[in-house]
Amino acid sequence: MDEGLNREPEADYEEFVQHLTKEQTYLLNYITALLCGDVLAAENVLQETNLVLWRKATEFTSGTSFRAWSRKVAHWQIMAYLRDIRRDRHVFSEELIAQISNRDAEFATDPETRGALRDCIKKLHQTQSELVKLRYEESLPIGTIAERAGRSEDAIRSALLRIRRSLLSCIESKLSPE
Repeated sequence: MDEGLNREPEADYEEFVQHLTKEQTYLLNYITALLCGDVLAAENVLQETNLVLWRKATEFTSGTSFRAWSRKVAHWQIMAYLRDIRRDRHVFSEELIAQISNRDAEFATDPETRGALRDCIKKLHQTQSELVKLRYEESLPIGTIAERAGRSEDAIRSALLRIRRSLLSCIESKLSPE
């Protein structure tokens, strides 16, 4: 017979919540270490890990190591995250990211550029504007946006790529001497 959380539902719930709450810092540190210090990615993976842990709560065997069990779930969520970012054609090398970051820091601090960006964003269609808001203002993951929009993750990525290209073209046209 399964020794999982099958005793008193209320006692099981409380025990599970206590274990899960106690392990949050440990799990975040574990995930962050395996993601080379990327705290934002680690926080996203931790959220996914917590969801899986909740879904599988009845599979946890009371009296066994919650840490080992939750760590195994986190491990699989890390692997899924790494698989997904490898699939994403928009993952760049660290060197390229550093170059873009330096250029973008200068670009983003220029008041003329920021003004052009604001103007260009105002010209977007409502659905495009909503995608930009969800992704860049609310910092929602692609998967969450896809669920909300009822579209695939690839469709959302493609739409965001087209929007970014459109915004860049618009900004460049506004900033170029005529």
